[in-house]
Amino acid sequence: MSQTPAPIPAPPSRFAPAGTPVWTSEEAARWSHLRPASWARPLWSVLALLITVVWAIAAAPEPPCTDAAPCGADWPGMVEMGLAVGLLYWLARLPELTLVAAPVLAAVVARVELSDAEPNSLAANLCVLAALGFGWAAACERIAARRRQRDLVERAAGVRHPLPGPVASLRRGTIPIAAGLVLVAVAAFSVVQGLAGIRDDRQHADRAVPLVARVIDRDDESVRVRGDDGRRLTLDSLYPEDHRVGGTVTVLEDGAWRRLASEPYDATGPQLAVMAAGLPGLSLLVTGLLARRRAAALRRGPVPVLRVLERMDEDGLIRIYAGDDTVGRRPLLAASFAAEAPGGDEPGTAHPADDGHESAHSVEDGHEPAHSADDDHGPAHPADGEDDDHGPAHPADGEDREEEWIPAGTRPREAVLFGSPCEGGELLLVTTSRDDVPAVLRTSGSVRLPSAGGRPESAPEEEAYAATDGVATAVPATLVTTGRPLRWGPGVLERAGGAALALIMIGGVAFNARTLVTDGIGLKAVFFLLCLLTWLGNAAELLNWRVTADSSGLWLAGGWRVRHVPWNRLRSARYTKDGTVQIRMPDGDDWRLPGLGVPKLERRLGLEPSCVRMTREVTALRDHPELRPAETASRRDRGFPLGPVMLGVTVVVALAWALH
Repeated sequence: MSQTPAPIPAPPSRFAPAGTPVWTSEEAARWSHLRPASWARPLWSVLALLITVVWAIAAAPEPPCTDAAPCGADWPGMVEMGLAVGLLYWLARLPELTLVAAPVLAAVVARVELSDAEPNSLAANLCVLAALGFGWAAACERIAARRRQRDLVERAAGVRHPLPGPVASLRRGTIPIAAGLVLVAVAAFSVVQGLAGIRDDRQHADRAVPLVARVIDRDDESVRVRGDDGRRLTLDSLYPEDHRVGGTVTVLEDGAWRRLASEPYDATGPQLAVMAAGLPGLSLLVTGLLARRRAAALRRGPVPVLRVLERMDEDGLIRIYAGDDTVGRRPLLAASFAAEAPGGDEPGTAHPADDGHESAHSVEDGHEPAHSADDDHGPAHPADGEDDDHGPAHPADGEDREEEWIPAGTRPREAVLFGSPCEGGELLLVTTSRDDVPAVLRTSGSVRLPSAGGRPESAPEEEAYAATDGVATAVPATLVTTGRPLRWGPGVLERAGGAALALIMIGGVAFNARTLVTDGIGLKAVFFLLCLLTWLGNAAELLNWRVTADSSGLWLAGGWRVRHVPWNRLRSARYTKDGTVQIRMPDGDDWRLPGLGVPKLERRLGLEPSCVRMTREVTALRDHPELRPAETASRRDRGFPLGPVMLGVTVVVALAWALH
């Protein structure tokens, strides 16, 4: 982002108020410092709750089911488990819901678990209460930080302005609210079904005749008893281990209906349905309502307005920078944006690039999917190899839109930001398309702030070896071009690891096949066999992966096939923090080489694996077309997938070993 920012055409007229102040780097730094305290990061709250809840579950006593103390539907336990599972998500994404759910769960735990608890269980549940208090305080801090940042932006902006021109009808949050209501209705229906089952069971039990019987056998799901009248009965049991062979049990009989007196109707099925539908339903409902409220607040009256710089990255996310940060030293926030029809026009008329396709961006915080941010900039279609500033051109009728994808722009653009930026906020951005047509964009995904010293959370990961930014990169000294195709493949350590993994996998499959022949087919054996075959593909990749660059693009040879990616469809090449290589394409069908290395260890030892050099050099070829090979790679140079060969060898070895 080192080029001169593209200006907004003057005068900005109805799209951007004249005299709007610039959001300076100094003011933006003060705004960034008002982020939530480091202790309030959702990760710490989630880990604290997860660890303490697991401890509490492990420490909870499990009394046996008896006639004096029969088992039954545990509705308080369902509430506890449901709220605990929900809070693992709400602590991270919905602090507003956390403020309500955490105290409710704390009250249930205090009422149900603390009375008459054993020392270990008591200590675990007290730690759960402490974790809930910590998470609640963290949620309060995050919400307070939003308020602090909004207040600072209002002081920096000074004067408020209304949104530019008539805005489209308010639809934000409609889909999450509708989906949430449906799921909540399903959860309510499941509660009714569970209560009805309990009621029917009690009615049968009230009419039933008790029969004392002796346990003569049991298995994993039932017990077999013999009554005093000599009858042998097989009864379903959720806890057959509680009934020892030779002991006595009480059987309740009401005609054809019968069950153990110690095991009333179990509502586990309806309760699981309540959690499966209720938790996402409640999350969607609250998310939609919050998004609708924020969108309505943005429309309700004049809002703070600041001049900033913006640039779209390769994932269609727009990063916002301070108005004087022309080198892009630090992004302040990132979010996906969708076209807003300016001047009361129909949606999509603001941009020639807008064709009405729905966006694939996240719908977190209740924002409905709208036009892809890739579609909102850059209506002109450049020639092959030409760098576009903001996404794809509008295709002609009948053309394949995906084939026209153009890498993200390298040039920053002046923009006017309407609204108070904060985590999860609602914003409107006035910027320009490639041919200097004013473009009005509205957030269509959640706004994410950078972590302390980092980049916005919603932006893609960039590790030490990542090569993902749309800005033209320097040419690595290791890149030597002669016009002929370039190839990259595994190093010595990778091949050694692949060979060792292949031997382990082939041996494991052969041994498991022998077990199948001698002991018969079992579920565990089949599952183990499928896992081994999956790892076989990883071994093939470690042994023989290859990336070949020629005049037409990249040839990517993995474990099972060879793919071709034209240069104009290459988004990025990155080496991630977990040692995975990613070649990204606009259709989301990325090419991956999983688990090739350990980046932290490599950095400490000063190592540079071949895949790291490959990502750097491929990125340089993407950004410097003049360096690309002039020749086309032969079929032999494109690589060979080793997976089918290894699978054949594995099958032959397994059959030979099994039939030996």
